[in-house]
Amino acid sequence: MKVRRYYVQDMKEGMLRIRKELGPEAVIIQSRKVRRRGLRGLFSPRQVEITAAVGSPQSPEPAEQANGTGLQEKIQKEIGEVRMMVNRLLSRDHMPKESRNQEEEELEKWRLLLQQQDVFSELIEKLLEEIKAEFCGEVQLTKEIIGLVLRQKIRKILKVEPEKSAAIQVFVGPTGVGKTTTLAKLAARYAFYHSERVGIITIDHYRIGAVEQLRTYADIASLPLEVAVSPGELNRALEKLSGCQRILIDTAGRSTLNIPHIQELGGYLQNLPPAEIFMVVSATTKARDLNLICENFRSIKCNRLIITKIDETDAHGALLNSVYLSGLPVIYLATGQNVPEDLCLADIEKMSALILGEAE
Repeated sequence: MKVRRYYVQDMKEGMLRIRKELGPEAVIIQSRKVRRRGLRGLFSPRQVEITAAVGSPQSPEPAEQANGTGLQEKIQKEIGEVRMMVNRLLSRDHMPKESRNQEEEELEKWRLLLQQQDVFSELIEKLLEEIKAEFCGEVQLTKEIIGLVLRQKIRKILKVEPEKSAAIQVFVGPTGVGKTTTLAKLAARYAFYHSERVGIITIDHYRIGAVEQLRTYADIASLPLEVAVSPGELNRALEKLSGCQRILIDTAGRSTLNIPHIQELGGYLQNLPPAEIFMVVSATTKARDLNLICENFRSIKCNRLIITKIDETDAHGALLNSVYLSGLPVIYLATGQNVPEDLCLADIEKMSALILGEAE
């Protein structure tokens, strides 16, 4: 069997070369977009790499000839499947130019909508390229069809999980995302709605007024509050609150670019018993900044997400970006400042509607 690899500008050029050099019986094994090797490749458009083959397998050995009919049928079936793939690729070249242009226009409209929602640019291209590759030549990609497929793909990326009964919950994240308010909402929820014994610890001794803010919440809800200014004090505070069913730990907001401060926070948490560590991010965070947050807070080993300030933006790409970039499930969405009302469990239907601008 003769196998050749081609580097061309598009599938049409590739098919012409394959037919000319390998003949009409050739089949495509693989196709993908690649860059040229070397420095020139960084500044050149991507090429299409096509691997094609032609020729018949070698004659079967005597031991195989006893079942020769089944073997030949299997080979013919595999060849037929590959030819179907080739025909699907070729069918797009025979699509009227007006239809292809209309498809590109509809895809561009969806690209602009996702950009306006501040979805991570790399993810936008990934989603739209997948749609083009999967449906090319099979159906006319209208606005409605692209929307249906896009919604399905977004739902597959999004992750949510139910509440857990973890005894210790920690809230970490950058400055100004609403960690303390979110903690207060959950503390009140556990104490008032679930009748749990709840204790609070804060290790936020950097922000002016942070302890006083949390003490106000604790006093209103009649909950014990401990302040820890070192990892040793954190351990002692956990011992003092050992009679509580649930302990919530507030942390100081850390600048995304201040790696030493993030590492310092990790020092507090490294000897912590098994816990839910929530990375709290704001829905108003730009995609580029969210990428940095997920990368630089990775050392903290967060295992769940809370997304706040849903009510403060009409661009909700952060709902998708946070899951895509962190790989973590979203548990809660915070929709306002009211304690404890403005907090709800994450829901994929609601989140996908917000991302695609369909929520009422």
